[in-house]
Amino acid sequence: MQRFVGIIFCLFSLAGSKALAQGGSNYTLFGIGDVRRSVSSAYDGMAGTQIAVTSPYSVNLLNPAAWSALQSTRMQVGFRFNQQTVSNGNVSADQNNGKLDGFCLAFSIDTAKGIGAVLGLYPYSSINYSLSSPFTDSLLGKRIDGMVESAGSGGLTAAFLGCAVRPYDNLRIGASIIGLFGSIITTSQTTIFDANAYRSINQRNDALKGIGGRFGMMYSPVENFTVGISAATYANLHINSQLRQSTVSANEITSDSLMTTELQTAMPSSVGAGVSFLSGKFLYAADVEMQDFSSMTYRKGDASFRQNLRISGSVSRLATHNPGSPFESRVGFNLGVGYQQLYYSVMGTDINEMYGSFGMQIPVSYSAMLDVALTGGSRGVASNGALRELFMRFGFSASIGEIWFQPFARE
Repeated sequence: MQRFVGIIFCLFSLAGSKALAQGGSNYTLFGIGDVRRSVSSAYDGMAGTQIAVTSPYSVNLLNPAAWSALQSTRMQVGFRFNQQTVSNGNVSADQNNGKLDGFCLAFSIDTAKGIGAVLGLYPYSSINYSLSSPFTDSLLGKRIDGMVESAGSGGLTAAFLGCAVRPYDNLRIGASIIGLFGSIITTSQTTIFDANAYRSINQRNDALKGIGGRFGMMYSPVENFTVGISAATYANLHINSQLRQSTVSANEITSDSLMTTELQTAMPSSVGAGVSFLSGKFLYAADVEMQDFSSMTYRKGDASFRQNLRISGSVSRLATHNPGSPFESRVGFNLGVGYQQLYYSVMGTDINEMYGSFGMQIPVSYSAMLDVALTGGSRGVASNGALRELFMRFGFSASIGEIWFQPFARE
């Protein structure tokens, strides 16, 4: 237990530090940014497929019913690195960012009844973009050249606490309370390439908060076949927004104003279903999940919001965890493919993405596991003012477990 406490203290200290970020998906210009569907590399390697999938080692954040399958008290932490190549059809640019990818602490209280509890933090959404656009205009017959630069960072973090139970051998249920909080910082700067011209800077700092809950269930009508459902609902998202507008000359700030407003927007509910089938050492799984953003009004810009739809499937070669098994048998492998109808259309162009994934589960010791995942795909199209992004995402999750709650005899 002392080892757990020391590691937890270090992780919370790291979570407070800011990760180096050079830029991410430029589509995070809209709404609350990229919404994370999974934050464990165990499920990233399965293209995010997890609604009907349990694991004794990895924390499933999409379906809390899976927590009843945990076999020990476990701590899980991850890291994710993103690489994007962004193109408008004429020019392209490379952008990347990396950050901590969540922290979870899971308690297996009673393995016989499948009673478990989980708490933690994870990135619900992420914003990280950098854009620049040159322009040419004329004023009183004189040509004016300049540049508009925009950047954004931040996102929503989810803090959660929940529990799960297995009331019958073929039924698992779970629920959690979710608190959303975070900040989004966006900056727009207009520069005219003239020694006598002024520079205009608009910086917006938004503090966001909200609350919600998630429910999940897994049911096995026959042996080795499982159906899962997961649903989340949220209250309105509250936003405290500060807009600072500055005009800067070559030597000084010539004007500076600050305006504060209180806003709120609908935070969409989500619902998903999944199936899994175990055949020998292979697990086959598929998910579908929907979240309707059409009622959200936050940071729409030139986009229109719609329903987010995710469809994914995976196949896994499961590892053997029996003591004395050879190392190669204790390594698991995952393959997955997925499609997402993202929740925004830009200038009349629907933005979708397709991706594939590969993952491995590597035992570090009897109680520690390292999951690694690599995901690659494309998003959007380079036409009608939209951008095409080719992306590669690498992540790893480490988990370590100990027995805190000893089984007791039952009559």
